[in-house]
Amino acid sequence: MSTETAASPSPPVARGWAARLRWLVPIAFLALVGWLVVRGIDEFDLPEMQRTLLDVPTWPALGIALLALVAVAFTGLIDVVIARWLGMHVPTREVFRLAFVANALANVLNLSGAIGSGVRLLGFTARRVELPVGAALIGLQVLSLPLGLSVLIIATLAFGSLPITPSATTRWLSVAVLVAAACYLPAFLILTTRRRLMRWLPRGLDLPPLRLKLALAALSLIDWVLSAAVLYGCLYISGAHVKPGPLLASFAAAQTLGLLSLIPGGFGVFDGLMLLALTSGGYDNAQVLSGLFLFRIGYYLLPLLTGLYVGSGMLAGQLPGVARVAARLQTHPLFGVLGLPASLLAGLGIRVLAVLTFGSGLVLLGSAAIPAVREHIEVVRQHLPLAAVESSYWLSILTGVLLLGLGRGIDGRLRVAYRLTLWVLVVGAVLAVTKGLHFGEALFLLAVAVLLRMRKREFTQRAMSLTSLTTFTWLSGLIIVVCAFFAVGVWAVLGDDSFDLWYFGVGEHSSRIGRGLFAALLGLAIYLIWQSFSVRRPPLKLPAHEELERARTVYHAHGGGEFAHLSFMGDKHLFWSADNHAVVAYGAVRDRLVALGSPCGPEAAIKRAILDFRHFADAQDRVPVFYEVLEPDLSLYHDLGFDLFKLGELATIRLSEFTLAGKRWEDLRQAVNRSVKEQLTFELVEPPFDTVLMTDLERVSDAWLEDKGAHEKSFSLGHFDPDYFAWSPLALVRRAGEVIAFANVLPPYGPNGTASVDLMRHIDGAPRGTMDFLFARVMQWAKEQGYASFSLGMAPLSAVGDNPYARVNERLAALAFQYGGRFYNYQGLRRYKEKFGPEWTGSYLAYPRGLWVPGLLIDIAALVAGGYRRFLIGR
Repeated sequence: MSTETAASPSPPVARGWAARLRWLVPIAFLALVGWLVVRGIDEFDLPEMQRTLLDVPTWPALGIALLALVAVAFTGLIDVVIARWLGMHVPTREVFRLAFVANALANVLNLSGAIGSGVRLLGFTARRVELPVGAALIGLQVLSLPLGLSVLIIATLAFGSLPITPSATTRWLSVAVLVAAACYLPAFLILTTRRRLMRWLPRGLDLPPLRLKLALAALSLIDWVLSAAVLYGCLYISGAHVKPGPLLASFAAAQTLGLLSLIPGGFGVFDGLMLLALTSGGYDNAQVLSGLFLFRIGYYLLPLLTGLYVGSGMLAGQLPGVARVAARLQTHPLFGVLGLPASLLAGLGIRVLAVLTFGSGLVLLGSAAIPAVREHIEVVRQHLPLAAVESSYWLSILTGVLLLGLGRGIDGRLRVAYRLTLWVLVVGAVLAVTKGLHFGEALFLLAVAVLLRMRKREFTQRAMSLTSLTTFTWLSGLIIVVCAFFAVGVWAVLGDDSFDLWYFGVGEHSSRIGRGLFAALLGLAIYLIWQSFSVRRPPLKLPAHEELERARTVYHAHGGGEFAHLSFMGDKHLFWSADNHAVVAYGAVRDRLVALGSPCGPEAAIKRAILDFRHFADAQDRVPVFYEVLEPDLSLYHDLGFDLFKLGELATIRLSEFTLAGKRWEDLRQAVNRSVKEQLTFELVEPPFDTVLMTDLERVSDAWLEDKGAHEKSFSLGHFDPDYFAWSPLALVRRAGEVIAFANVLPPYGPNGTASVDLMRHIDGAPRGTMDFLFARVMQWAKEQGYASFSLGMAPLSAVGDNPYARVNERLAALAFQYGGRFYNYQGLRRYKEKFGPEWTGSYLAYPRGLWVPGLLIDIAALVAGGYRRFLIGR
C-alpha cells in the first residue's frame, strides 16, 4: 500500500480530534480554574468592588489607558523588523498601522490565529505584497510573540521570583509550567535553523540570522513587560500594591496557561489564576477584581475598539478580494488550515460606534441598577437639591434606554439618529455627574460622542427597514437589557421590607430603582414611537401622465432598451438621475427596489444613473437590484460593485432578413396561408381606441385568462389596461368581423430601437396558427416601417450554468431548465424561438454582493405576480 493511500483516512480523523480538542481544552481549563477560584475565595463583595472602581483616580486611569495603547502598538515593531528583513516595499507607517489593527483584534477575538493572520494577509495583499512574503512575515511574527514570555520566565526564575500560590502543590505545578515555557526560547533558536521546518519561507531567502532572532526576542520581552506594567498600574490604582517580582512571575504563569487554554485573550483562565494568586497573597479580592477589570478594559477592550475603528477604514475597501485571497491560501503550507475572517471588518467603523452607543445605554442602566456610593450622593447634595439628584437618576435611566435603541439607528447610518444620539450622550454625561459623581461614566459617554462627531459624514441615510432581521436583532437586545434591568429592580424592591416608592433619601436605593422602572418603560415607549415615525421610509409615488410623457421623450431621443415601453403600465416608479438626463423604471417588493432593465438616457449618463439609483436605495436601507440587464451593459454593473446572475437569453431577429420565403420562416408562411382559408384578417390600429373595441378586447382577454387558469401579471409583463394600450398600436385578428386575437405592439425607441409585442391573447376557439399569423403580420409591418430588429422575447434559463465552472446558483438553474418542464416549458420555448434563427443576447440579474440569489428571484417572482399574496395563494 502506498504512503498516500495509507494516509488518506487519517486527515478526517485528525481533524475530528482537533475539532474536539478545540472545545474540550478551553472547557477543561475554565472548569479547573473555576473550581480553584471557588475553593480558594471565600466571597465576592460586589458593592466593595463598585466602591473601589468609583474611587479610582481619573487622571492616573487615563494615563494607564494611554500606556495600554502604547503597549499594544509596540507589538507592531516586531512586524516592522521582520518586514525590513524580508525586503518588503511597504512604508513603515503602513506596516505599523496594520499590525496595530491585527494585534488589537487578535488579543480579544483570535480564533486559532486566524484573526490576526487574516487581517495582516488581507492588508499586505491589498498593498501588492506577494503571498509567500506576506505569509513568511506572519509565520515568523506568530512564532516570535512567545519569545518574550519565555525570556521573562527565565529572568524571573533566575532571580528567584516565583508565582504567588495558595499551596505547595499549586506552587510546584506553576514552577513546572514556567520551566516548560522557558524552553520555548532555546527551542525556537534551534528549530529555526532547520530548513525543512522553515520551508514556508520564500524560495531564495536565507534562514533567519541569529541577530534577527535575538532582536525579535528583545522586542517580544519589552512587549510582555509593557503588558505586565499595565496590569501593575491597574492593580496599583485599585489599591492592590503588589510587589513587581511576584507579580511578574504570577503574570507569566497565568499568561502561559491562558495561551495553552486556546481561549481568546485567555479570558477567564488568566483572570481566575491571577485572582487566586493575589488573594492567596493577602490582597483584597475587591481591589484585585477591580484591577483585573480595569486591565481588561485598558489592554483589551480599548485597543480593540480603536483597532476596529481604524481598521474598518483601512481594509473595508479590499473586501472584494477576500474570496480570491482565501482560495490562494488553501495552497500555502502555512495557511492552508486558516480561514480569512477579515470580512468582519466590513463597515465596522460605524458598527463599532453602534455597539458603543448601545454600550453607553448599558453603562447608564448598569450604574443605576447598582446602589450608589453614599459619600458621592452626599457631596452632590451639598451643591444640588434632592429633587435634582433624584431627577438625574431617573432621567439617566430614560436616556440609557434611548441609547440602547439608538444603536440601531447608528448602525443604519441614519442622519436623524446621529443628531439625536449626540444630544442624548451629552445629556447622559451631565446626568452621570449630577446623580453621583460618576466621572468615568461621563468621560466614556463624551468619548463616544466625540467619535460620532468625527464620523459625521458617514451618516447619510434617511430611513431604514423596520422589519429586517437586523432591526429585530437590535430590538431584541434592547428588550433583553430592559428586562434584565427590571429583574434587578424587582429583586431590589422585593428584598426591601420597608420599600416606599415615594421616599426620597440618600440611601434608599430600592425606592429609587422602583421609580426608575417607570423611566425604563417610558424610554422604551418613546423609542418605539420615535422609530415608528422618524425612520419610516418615504412612500414611493407612481408617476403621473406628465412624468410618463417626459420619460417617453427620453426614450425617443436616446433609446429605451427592451423594456422602456413597460413604464407606461403605471405600476412602476420612475427614478431620475441627479442630472435629470437618465431615468430608471423600478418596482418595490419588501426592501428591494427592482429596476427593469438598465437606465435610459444618454450613454454618458447611464453609469451615473446606476450609481445614483444605488445611493437612493442605500439612503432608505433598501437593496438596489437591476432585473434583465443585457450583455453590453455588464461592465458598468461590475465596475459599480454588483454581482451578476444569468437569467436566460433574449432572442432578436434582424428584420432585414425577415421574409415569408424559405424553410426558416415555414411556420409563419403556413400560418399566413391558412389564414385565407380560415377567413382571418389582420388590422393594426393606432390610439386612441373607442370603448367598443376595448370591450371586445376585454372579452378576449377574460376568455384567455379563464382558459389558462391564470391571473394578470405586472412589472416585466403587460396586463390588460386601456390606459396602457393607449401608448402604442394594437394588432388585431378578426374572423368574420369578430376580434378573436390581439396583441399590443411595443414600438422601438431611439435610432436603433427594437420592436416587439407584449400582451398576446386569443379566444379558445381561435383557429390553429392564429398567433403565428398575428406575429408574421406584425413583423411585416415593423419591416415596412423601417425598423431594424424585432424581439421575440426571453427564453428563461437558456444557456444558464451549462458548464462545470459556472456558479452553484446558475448550475442549479440549469437543472431547472433541464428537468423543470413539468412546471414551465423552458426547453419548448427555447426550441420555438430557435427555429427562427435569432441572435441570442444574455440577460442578467445585477445585485449587490453577498445577497442570496434564490431569495431575490422569489421576491421578483412575487413582484411580477402582483405581490406576495397573489404569488402564494393566486388571488
